[in-house]
Order: sequence, then C-alpha cells, then structure tokens
Amino acid sequence: MLTTVLAALLLVQPPASAAMSPADSLADVRGRVIDIATSAPVAAAAVVVRGTRTGVLTDDNGRFQLRVPKGRMALVASRVGYAPDTQTVDVRSATTIVIDFRLRPSSTQLSTVRVATDAAERSLFRRSPDAGVITMRGEAVKRVPVIGEPDVLRVVQLLPGVVATNDFTAGYNVRGGESDQNLVLLDGYPIYNPFHLGGLFGTFIDETVGAFELIPGAFPARHGSRLSSVLNVTPKEEERAGLHGATSVSLLASTLSLGGTVRGTTSWSVAARRTYADRFVALFTDNQLPYWFTDMQAHVRHRFGHGGTLSATAYRGSDIIKASLAIFGDSSSAGGGGLAFDWGNSLVGIAYEQPLGAAGRGLLRADSARVMQRGSLTGFGTTLDLGNGSLRFTNSLGDRRLWGEVSRWRGQHETLVGYEWSSYRVRFDAQSSAASSAPLLAVADGPSAGAVYVDHTVRASRLLTRVGVRGETVTGTGWQGVSPRISMKWFAGKDLAFTAGVARTTQWTPALRNEQAPVRVFDFWLVANRSTPVASAWQGTVGAERWFDRTRFVRVETWAKDYDRLPVSNFFNDPGVLGDEFTATEGRSYGADVLVRQLESRTLSGWLAYSYAVNWREGPEGRFAPIQDRRHNVNLVTSYRPGGRFTYGARLGVGTGTPFTDVTGQLVRRRYDPLTNTFSTQNLPVQREPIGGRRNGARFPLVQRLDLSVTWNRPGKRTWAPYLSLINAYNARNVFTYIFDYTANPPTRAAFSQFPLLPTFGVTVSW
Repeated sequence: MLTTVLAALLLVQPPASAAMSPADSLADVRGRVIDIATSAPVAAAAVVVRGTRTGVLTDDNGRFQLRVPKGRMALVASRVGYAPDTQTVDVRSATTIVIDFRLRPSSTQLSTVRVATDAAERSLFRRSPDAGVITMRGEAVKRVPVIGEPDVLRVVQLLPGVVATNDFTAGYNVRGGESDQNLVLLDGYPIYNPFHLGGLFGTFIDETVGAFELIPGAFPARHGSRLSSVLNVTPKEEERAGLHGATSVSLLASTLSLGGTVRGTTSWSVAARRTYADRFVALFTDNQLPYWFTDMQAHVRHRFGHGGTLSATAYRGSDIIKASLAIFGDSSSAGGGGLAFDWGNSLVGIAYEQPLGAAGRGLLRADSARVMQRGSLTGFGTTLDLGNGSLRFTNSLGDRRLWGEVSRWRGQHETLVGYEWSSYRVRFDAQSSAASSAPLLAVADGPSAGAVYVDHTVRASRLLTRVGVRGETVTGTGWQGVSPRISMKWFAGKDLAFTAGVARTTQWTPALRNEQAPVRVFDFWLVANRSTPVASAWQGTVGAERWFDRTRFVRVETWAKDYDRLPVSNFFNDPGVLGDEFTATEGRSYGADVLVRQLESRTLSGWLAYSYAVNWREGPEGRFAPIQDRRHNVNLVTSYRPGGRFTYGARLGVGTGTPFTDVTGQLVRRRYDPLTNTFSTQNLPVQREPIGGRRNGARFPLVQRLDLSVTWNRPGKRTWAPYLSLINAYNARNVFTYIFDYTANPPTRAAFSQFPLLPTFGVTVSW
C-alpha cells in the first residue's frame, strides 16, 4: 500500500521506451479524478501507469491528460488522504480514451517523504498558450531588497518589459504604455490607484500576498478596460487549523496579519497596516510631518461539500494629510487655517464557483464544466480642503461590477463564455464656505459599460491555440467595439516552444495627470464620454522559451503596439471649459524583452531581465517621446541561501535616461506703471516664466543602482526574521530633475538626485 502511494506521488518523466515510441504508437488518456462522496474534483492527484514512471498530476479541476503507448495497462489514481483507484485500459489504436477515477477518503500513516512536482511556471509553460506571462509567489517577493518593507509593485518594476520612470514612484509602465493602462486586480477585483505616499509605495500588504501574475500584453478576452497589461494579486490562504499570523515592524510602518482554517472547509485572513512616520518625526523635532496612510484587508473562502466555493475579499486604504497652512508659511487666515488632503481606495468583492461533472449530449457534451459569478463594489476618492472649508475640492469614482463565466472542457478543447457589466459614478465638486450654498463646480457622470466574450482553447500534442473575441459598448459615447485576440504556442520539443499572439485592446477609463510632473500623488480618473475618446491599441508578440531543467529557463520576445485615439493631457486647456482636458493622439511602441530565470530553490534563485523599447506619440505640436521611453533597461535580481539562518539578496539596475522637456530660457514678466512710466515685476503672480524646448526633446543621464539585503531567520514556535537593506549601496547620483536659474550670468542648472544611500531595516515575527 505504501509503495503504491509513494509511486503515485512522484511526478516524473516517461521511461525511455515510451519517449522513443513512434507518434502513431501513442494514445491520449484523459479524464477527471473526483471525490466519490462529494463529486468534488481532486486537485494534485497523481495518475500513473502501474509498473512504470509515467505519470501526471491533476489540475485544480481534477482533470488530467496522459500520453501512453499501445497495449493493455493499469492506471492508478491516488492522493494523500484517499484510497487509490485502479482502472485497466486496453489501447488498441491511436485514439483518445476518456476515463474517470473516483477516490474514497481514507487515512494513511506515511513516513517522511520528499515529493517533487513541477513549479507553477513549468505547468504554465506546458498548458497555456499565452505569451510573456510571469508568475511569482509571495515568498519570492520577500527576497528582493526593499525600501521600507516588501512591495509587490516594486518587484513588478524589475520584470522584463516594465519601466519605472524614477525611484520615487511604485507606478510602472508596461511595453511602452502609459501607467494608467495597467489593470491592477486584487483577487480578480479592480483597484484604481494602488499607491501610497505620492506613488512611493504600493497598497498591497506583503503578508497577505500569496502570488501575483503579470500578463504584459495580448491577454485573454476575459480581461478588458485597459490597453497594456494585467496584474492580478492573489491573496494568501491560511490552510493550517487554529490561529496563525505575523507581525512586522519597519522604518515605514507596522503590520499585523491573522488567519486560519475552520473545520478544514473555511479559510480566513485579516491584515492591517499603518505608517507611523508622523509619530516618529515628532519624537525628535517640532517640525511636522502631517502624513500617514492605513491599509486594511480581509479574505475568506468556504468550500462546500458538493465542490463549490464561496469567497469574499475586502480592502480599504487611505492616505491622509492634516495640518495647518501656517506650517507652509501661509497665514492668510486666522491661525493659518486648516489643510486636509486625503485619498484612497475601497473594495468589496464576492465570488462563487461551482464545478460540474460530465453533462450534455452531442455537440454540447462536456467531460466537465464550471460556472463562476462575481460581483464587486470598487471606489476611489480624493478630497482637498483648504482653510477649514474655505475651498473644498472632491473627486470620486465608483465602479459596480458583475462578471460571470461558464467554462466547458471536452477532450482537447476548452471553451469559456462570459459577460461583464460595469456601472460607473464619477463626480467632481468644488465648494466654498464663503460663497452661496450652490457649489462652485458640480460635474457628475454615470455611464455603464457592457461586454461579452468567448475564448476557445485547443491543446493538441504540440500546438496550443487560444482564439477569443470580446464585444464592448459604453453608454454616452456612441461607441461599440469588437476586440479579436489569438495566442499560439508550438512545441519544437518538450523544453522548447515558440509563441505568437495578436490582440486588440480598448480603454474607456483614462487618468488625468501631468506627465511632466516627476512625482504623482494620485490620478484623477475619468470615464469616456462624447469629449473623452475610447482609446484602442493593436499589439502583437513573437517569442521563444527554452527550459534547461525543472527550475531554469530563458525567454525572448519581440513586441509591437499601435495606439489609436489615445488621450493625453492637453497643456493648453482652458480651466473654465469642461471637455478639453485631453487631446486624442496616435502612437507606436516596439521592442524586445529577455528573461533568464532561476526559480525559487533551496540555495539560489532570481532573474536577469533586459528590455529594449522605442516609443513615440503624435501630439498637436508633432512627434514626441513619452516619459516612459527608456531605450535600454537591465535588472539583475538574485537571492542566495548558503545554508544556516542567513539569506542574502541583491538587485543591480542599469537603464538609459528617460526624456524630459528642457528649459532653454526664461522670460521676465513686467507690468507697466503709467504714473511713473516704469516697468516693475512686483505684485505679479508669475514674475519669471521658463521657456521650454521641444517636448521631451532632452534626456536624463544613464541611471544605475545596487541594492543589497540580508535576512536572518530563527525558526521555531515563533519565527523571527529581522532584515537589513541598503538601497543604492554605492550612493550613485542618479538625476531626478533639473532646476534652472537664468537670473545668473551665465545661467545655471542644478540637478536633484534620486534615492541616496538609504539603509532600512525591520523585523517580522510569524507563528
């Protein structure tokens, strides 16, 4: 009995005899492994040919596919906690045989064994036709040198095809796109502004991150409303019974997370974080730092006896500035007046999934199926209050969304049909307590967006193909669109594959921002209407991926994008006129990405990412390069565990300079005084006005940075993990921005640097 279970648990390569068999002597065996008591799928069950080392593991829906030689043989399905099930098949022709295994729960006492299975990245390589997808577990995020504390968005910046314009932002641009063109999802639900402290930190709490997935382009038809990429952060699920958790303290914030599993069917987790920089500064100086942020997150998942799952995810984050205008030197009102500035996200989402068994007849027959329904409420809002209500600005965006899918599997074919409906509520308000009760400005819009989509995937022995189409419409725009998408992967061998993909994407939720501003505090989100166009892009990619063993691979991809009706900020808009905040432009991006990756292992892990990109946009003043146009970008990230309690991490980044608009001169404004017949610069709102050169016609110098970290782990009932990081370890002087002074003779230009040498430390305690 023990021998049978251990053999079933080992996922290994086929024997040499099977590997050398001619193609016409092989056949496919497919099917499902289910729980005989509940009919729920059994994931990660081993299906092996008895007496051989040929076997596979089932996926999350209990499905498997096994290629076997002709002849009579016994197949064994097993998993820890179940009694094995054996079925005999007689393969007489090169055809497809469909069988189902039904496992009966049981208890088995096993000695300590080591089980080796394929990593998620390897399974993705074999099963998915999508190109360029990168997945990473939460444990890998913790090994990267950190600014304050581990940050998912900071790690995303180090991946191929991704550019961060400077050190002071956790925002990112993917393959030439703008930063607001990235769809950021928490457990599948959208978050509009996932940043803190002017974009310096991300909103995801490290201890709650189970894994993340980045799709850099040509994503499946199920994803819409963005042009460039999809980042989905999956919450960590605590599978252990009882109460478990972790607390961490860093220079930035303190975090507490708790979780557990109840009766083996319901997992839950909650987490909270607050920065205390405002309190810390007050201990040493009377100068105020009136800023702090908070995050709160919760996730619960319940598994029903019939195989269905119900889950809920909630998030709330806030950035708050509260001070007196007097600290900024403005005493125009008694006591200096009050300053209140806050912005943040909120999210509540619920999802239900139900796997189905074989059903239907004829063309509608399915080996298995799954239904899914999601609903969410997402909000982003900001309020600026100057002088205790003297002037108050408010902007809010609400997104109510329903999303449902039906998936069907039959043999080599997988078909997915779904819909998505979103209702938006956008408001801009300006009020003054000194004015009448009527607001100075009140703009509200409430459009809706609807989409239906179909994806069909065929997994043949050497060719994976996914063909999809997405139909969309947005009320109040007069716009409807159809977005076809196709991805293919052809296997030249079991470890070498070539990929290609083409997709059309659209976006109707642009962000109003000043691209010349070096730091983004937050984005004002809008929804397309008659004056704000729906943007679209065609993108294509061609690449190759080669695996050297179970944990090492290299990937090379070339890509290109064409943008149409892309909204960019209109620097010459009239503040008194609504609707001219954007101008519609066209553009193009193309380039190549290289990824060499060593997956997480006992000793060494990390990656080398190189990106080459060329970007341009066509504006009213002609062609210009957007600020994310970094020609060459290299990131080397590594984690080393030599044994014992220490883990060492390093990141070396080198990139060519990004474009900026140079200042070529300065105009002095003067007012004529007819009484004295003189010109004066006094009492003018702007005394000196810079004269800019060609838009983004100059470039900053090359940037480089080395980050180092060390973590010490003391395992036990409570695991202690203090860490120390050195950001910019050799204090490289990377230019952040220039300040020009044309009053001097000759004129001067002073450079402000990005991060200096910045040590940071913290400790995490888990139990």
